[in-house]
Amino acid sequence: MVRNPLSLLAALLLGVASSSFSPADERQPAEKSAVKMTAQELADWIDKRFEEEYQKAGTKPGELVDDATFLRRVYLDLQGRIPTVAQLRDFMSEESSFKRQDYVDRLLTREKRPEQFSKRSADHLARVWRRIMVPAASPGVGFGPQLDPWLAKQFSANTPYDQVARKLLLVSPIQNGRGLSFGGAVPAEPMTPDPDAAAGVFQQAVGQSPENLAAAYVRVFLGVRLHCAQCHDHPSADWKRDDFWGVAALLSTDNAKNPAAVKAPVITPGTEQISYTAKLLWEKEPLKEVPANKSSRELLADWMVSKDNPNFAATAVNRVWQYLCGRGLAGSVDNLDQVSPQERKILDDLAKLFVESGYDVRWLITGICKSKVYQQGVMQGTETEQEGFVHRPLKALLPEQVFDSLEQALSLPVAVADKGPRFNGEREQFVARMNESTTETPADFKGGIPQALMLMNGKLTADATSLDSSRTLRAVVEAPFLSNEQKIETLYLAAITRKPRAEEMEYLKSHVASKATDEERKQAYAEIMWGLLNGPEFVLSR
Repeated sequence: MVRNPLSLLAALLLGVASSSFSPADERQPAEKSAVKMTAQELADWIDKRFEEEYQKAGTKPGELVDDATFLRRVYLDLQGRIPTVAQLRDFMSEESSFKRQDYVDRLLTREKRPEQFSKRSADHLARVWRRIMVPAASPGVGFGPQLDPWLAKQFSANTPYDQVARKLLLVSPIQNGRGLSFGGAVPAEPMTPDPDAAAGVFQQAVGQSPENLAAAYVRVFLGVRLHCAQCHDHPSADWKRDDFWGVAALLSTDNAKNPAAVKAPVITPGTEQISYTAKLLWEKEPLKEVPANKSSRELLADWMVSKDNPNFAATAVNRVWQYLCGRGLAGSVDNLDQVSPQERKILDDLAKLFVESGYDVRWLITGICKSKVYQQGVMQGTETEQEGFVHRPLKALLPEQVFDSLEQALSLPVAVADKGPRFNGEREQFVARMNESTTETPADFKGGIPQALMLMNGKLTADATSLDSSRTLRAVVEAPFLSNEQKIETLYLAAITRKPRAEEMEYLKSHVASKATDEERKQAYAEIMWGLLNGPEFVLSR
């Protein structure tokens, strides 16, 4: 028997069609690994350490969120979009006590290759990490998206984080305008998918001068804003001008075998430029010589990703924690050098475990998402009450998350939602508009869907309330087996991943019932959907 596609979609939205999510077997926690902690053991370790901090602070952890909120949160964090209504209903009906842990694995894991990231997760996390690496104020920020495929490949293969950093540190731009490659390789054509060459896009994005690269590498990988010492000694930290230019000297040439020297720009007219010799951060004396088998970049890379470097692993962990939990585990992710040893105790201990794991990013993300700390509700209260790492703030969605969630909520296939060229389609225009409200990191995003939709004034905006374009809206409105209450509930689940509250349901039911004709009632449902998409809940991860 051939079923009507809209009837099938409505059935899936309501949750009456068969589920593709099979219940997990009840089981005991995994046995302790002889090599490293399992992700579940890491989650347990995190919860234990936070419980100790709660006791010290005389506070209590927040209540765990309900299933719907958890699923919305984990889908947005790990795949960059909200879940479908069918996925949500399946999850809420599942009774296994391990279903949250299982779903984290399901979203992150590549089918048949459990050690690797799923493609959707790899693509999404690549965009997140690129935003971290290439802030909006970067001189070549327009090059940033070209870095996404290379980063996605690293995430997909779960390349150890120290290896990813080394590749980004060692890549050398070829000065002929044709492309980028690792030192001395044959130049690539512009926009080539060659993964090694693509890593060099990072240098184009942040600016290829030694001083721009020094500031970018130290911020991204060590959590230190060294650029303030470019023109003068840092006003609030111990960094001096020679610290900044010492690192820049290491980047002044691709294959220098002797300590390079760079000249600082003239700050005061009439004075001379000053030359600085290569020097590693936190070292008092400049380098005497570079080993015969090393270039200056290799020396910098060896030092920066070393297990003995106090900030490399800690900065990576702090950035992952901030992305998943809304704020850094210790201080600001870009001012980690100004955090006291006591404040960063948990961070440093977690960073050691990260090193012991072999810089396994998937393991780190999985462990955090399986922890009760990650699953706590957002703290309601004054700004003062929410200070401290024990409280979770609301997170605003990134522009890409907003677009992809709109596409999901409205059941608009990507082919329909974005027919334009890769960098000029509706999705890219939408992201560009919302980027105007961003600052330097994903956690700082302050945009809003109303402004973005009004600015776009394009096809996607019209699709939001069009019965011809939004398959979700049409399936719900035209489903004969759904009551008015069920239709309203389904629209809520599709847009903001929760059921309407009692007072919301009563108001909206009376609003629909007040309409005299079928067409007016259909328009009323379209207005409900429009209101949900324009509300703050749609652009927030709670």
